[in-house]
Amino acid sequence: MPVSLQLILCGLVLALAAVQSVFGVGLLVFGTPALLLLGLPFPQVLAYLLPCSIVINALQVVDGGLTLEPIRIKLLLFTAPSVFIGTLLILVVFKRNVNIRQVVGAVLIVTAGIRLLSPLHQRMQAFARAKLGLLLALLGLLHGISNLGGGVLTLIVGCLYEDKASVRKHIAFGYGMMALIQVAVLALTTTVHLEVALWLTLPVLAVLSYAIVGKWVFRATGEKAYQWSLTALIGIFGLLLFVRA
Repeated sequence: MPVSLQLILCGLVLALAAVQSVFGVGLLVFGTPALLLLGLPFPQVLAYLLPCSIVINALQVVDGGLTLEPIRIKLLLFTAPSVFIGTLLILVVFKRNVNIRQVVGAVLIVTAGIRLLSPLHQRMQAFARAKLGLLLALLGLLHGISNLGGGVLTLIVGCLYEDKASVRKHIAFGYGMMALIQVAVLALTTTVHLEVALWLTLPVLAVLSYAIVGKWVFRATGEKAYQWSLTALIGIFGLLLFVRA
């Protein structure tokens, strides 16, 4: 890999790790399409980004508490198997990235708009609670085949919780769990050529970004500002996916 590309990858991880430090997602949702556009194959993208995502989510889960709450049980029951199936399909059966970005992007844009309208947001919250198992299963399949489930996970958890600490810690749990499954499937099914020094450096940069920037921004952000920012993040996810599909 050219040195210039390695530097770009380091800068990308530093920036996106700060976003993920605040919201629980960011590295995979933004990093995956960016690295694919730079010419890296999908398995290599996973191999470089997943460890960075896992270390940040692990720190967030520990910071938020290691309790096995109902939403986490449902993530294990419904999302974990479907992530495994989706990742297996994309790496072994299809062997390419499935292009469903436009569909996911449109859903996220509409969802961001609904979050701004209180009556519609309440209906969306009720729907998410009533169909939670189905939504979590679809989330896992989507993430496994595209690596783009972060925005959907964000909107699901955002429908269930109002305070920023609960939102982030449950997003972090789900995102980290999905990443661990993806790493396991990748290791068992695919041979990926990596720059070892770079592969070891990137998670360190992610942790530094979390410790120096992310934790401070999260603590300094008020509850209302956090919810508005979460809505904006969902909309940005969707817009980027929709425009660049």
